[in-house]
Amino acid sequence: MSQQDGISLKRFAENLGVSERCLLRWCRAGKVVGARKHPLTKKWTIYPPAKLALDSLYPQSLRMLSKGGAA
Repeated sequence: MSQQDGISLKRFAENLGVSERCLLRWCRAGKVVGARKHPLTKKWTIYPPAKLALDSLYPQSLRMLSKGGAA
């Protein structure tokens, strides 16, 4: 597999430690940078450089609490 090949939704979810269904919801909502849906097969593929748009996933107060800061 070359550097430009995408990975499956299942493998990316395993790497992140989230469920495949959760990642699918994030892809549909546009919260995964690098996620594309194939027009014919309708399967999602994640292409590098893939990352999560955490600002839209979690409110600022939750991110601060997870880092140990005050809300």
